[in-house]
Amino acid sequence: MKRSETLDFRQALSNLWDEDPDMYEQLLVHRALEHLPVLLGKLHQWVREARIDEGVLRIRTSSPIARQELNLQLNTLRQQLNTYLHAELIRLVQVY
Repeated sequence: MKRSETLDFRQALSNLWDEDPDMYEQLLVHRALEHLPVLLGKLHQWVREARIDEGVLRIRTSSPIARQELNLQLNTLRQQLNTYLHAELIRLVQVY
């Protein structure tokens, strides 16, 4: 398809996200999981798995103490990730 106007990169990406919101959501999921170690700090060494499914961040730990500490920070962690992403991707955090 030939266009009569030139789009800058931001406009092109914006058009792409509008056409395929699932792709944009996957980008946000990837960015959130990359940023998670920064937010968790030393607790991240105890994380065995982290994934996001349908707005739920699920974190599996290998330490009961780390699990308890993360459970105290659920709302803060959710808010910090959503602020970092500039989107309301995470609606719930579960630690097990």
